[in-house]
Amino acid sequence: MIFNLFRIFPLKSNRVSFITTKNASFESNLRFLADELKGRETSKGEKYEYHFIPKDQFSLSNMKLLATSKYVFLTDNFFAIAFMRFHKKAKLIQLWHGTGLFKKFGYDLLEDNEKKVMLKFSNKITNLFVSSKNVVDIYARNFAIDKSKVIPLGIPRNDFYSKEHLDEKFISNLKAEFEKDYPNLRGKKIVLYAPTFREHPKYNAVFNYFDVEQFIEELGDEYILCIKLHPNYNKFTDKDYQIDLDELSQTYNIVNFTEYKDEQKLFLISDILITDYSSVMVEYTLLKKPIILFVYDLDNYLEKERGFYFDYRKSVPGNIVQNTDELIDVIKNEDFNMKNLERFANFQFDYFDEFSSKRILDYVLDD
Repeated sequence: MIFNLFRIFPLKSNRVSFITTKNASFESNLRFLADELKGRETSKGEKYEYHFIPKDQFSLSNMKLLATSKYVFLTDNFFAIAFMRFHKKAKLIQLWHGTGLFKKFGYDLLEDNEKKVMLKFSNKITNLFVSSKNVVDIYARNFAIDKSKVIPLGIPRNDFYSKEHLDEKFISNLKAEFEKDYPNLRGKKIVLYAPTFREHPKYNAVFNYFDVEQFIEELGDEYILCIKLHPNYNKFTDKDYQIDLDELSQTYNIVNFTEYKDEQKLFLISDILITDYSSVMVEYTLLKKPIILFVYDLDNYLEKERGFYFDYRKSVPGNIVQNTDELIDVIKNEDFNMKNLERFANFQFDYFDEFSSKRILDYVLDD
């Protein structure tokens, strides 16, 4: 009701609002858009102004900014919008935080009462931007919007993988910076282990299945293991299965990057990604570097956890392993199934460049 009162103020044609969350990876889409917006002007010669508005910290001033913004960008669901009366000329743009298509999400996972709110919310969305024409149909269904509103122009956060950042010299310098803080990285190939969380505490205890000691004994001369656990890992781990990562790091000379926020830099310096059901594998395929799927609980996950939009066993961008022995064999033999990776990447992305933000703003700002 308070938001709707602010509709008495006129819409500002150069005002942009970015609705943010507390998740840094969600917000990276907005940061790249904000950078691309700098220097742009409206047809009247006005510079665009933009504001970041935390969706869980609404103030009167933020509501006024939002109500008078011609352009509003989101990277997550914000169902409060279902009850906000936006100006007819305002554009609400959805940028989903997930890249491409992988695990089920959105409308497919909602309860009936949530779906009713989702429909009110989705009616307000002007456009949804995705990574590929191949994912348009499923995104349209999961946001309950018409296919014509789903535009495959790319994902802003993937602009990070520019020619500059993919240059060998840049990556070498970046790794040298990491080595100052983590000297044990020197002279090693980096294996990044980034598992997602499981809702079942038993299977969420990943290090009951990943034998770190065996990995170090057999591969430690050439490789160093780096770990980045999902933010929800501790939420689904009970006391019987908890592990002290600092102690693990000291015991086996591995690096714990769980609290490190900029995962894209970790992707750049790593040589191999080990993951499981995490959507990080989609983005990592842009780098054309090996991915191994370590899925010790595959049958249970497929049966009881969130499902997928494709046949997991046939479609993932790398070889599937279910124990540490198989994992080590894949790395020793460099059996990375790069053909699957290339096929997976070509399905998920229409563009392999650094201009998604430009394409999106060119589309949205063109009245």
